[in-house]
Amino acid sequence: MAGGRIDCYLDLASFFSYICIADLRLNLDKLAAHGVDVEFHPIFLGGINHLSGNRPPWTLPAKARYLIYDNKRAAARVGITEYQAPDDLFERAKTQSALRALLFIKANYPKEKLLSAMHFLLHKFWTPPNADVVDESSLRALLAQATETPGGGAKLFTEEEVGRIMDGRAEMKKKLIEDTGKVVESGAFGCPWFLVTNSRGETQPFFGSDRYVDFV
Repeated sequence: MAGGRIDCYLDLASFFSYICIADLRLNLDKLAAHGVDVEFHPIFLGGINHLSGNRPPWTLPAKARYLIYDNKRAAARVGITEYQAPDDLFERAKTQSALRALLFIKANYPKEKLLSAMHFLLHKFWTPPNADVVDESSLRALLAQATETPGGGAKLFTEEEVGRIMDGRAEMKKKLIEDTGKVVESGAFGCPWFLVTNSRGETQPFFGSDRYVDFV
């Protein structure tokens, strides 16, 4: 049966959010052809961890060792050949400012621009030399550089638009907190997190970049 909806919750500091968005972009047309709408939601992974009591997987040595293999397999599956975690990941993971910028983009621009901006920032965050999305001047420069795909294409925003996005982040502070709290209420304990609704109106949660197509 055709139809359905995927609500996709991502943070820039989540490597598997990067895998997820690369995968989804390859399949959006196929999903649309089957009547499946995909909605993207920037949320703060640090807030999810705090509210759910979860810990980042790399803080547990056994999980950290496993991720060496899992990251490589997942990246290869979607054609990502070059990536690395920032050396100062805990500091770089304070992505609230960039997430508020993405929420402003979501509220004021077409969905395609949000998807492109999020993919661009994820790519820059996880590809050496690992762009800084926390620093104000760095985030501004990244938004000015952002293109339709990480590999190029038309620029997404003019300098004037970048200024409006940077200024508009303040009004998105409360929304980021609220959206992060709501996704935790739905059961989220990490990213990427999905709420998937099938053609019968039934909704189930899914976790992980390789699981969201099983239910629709």
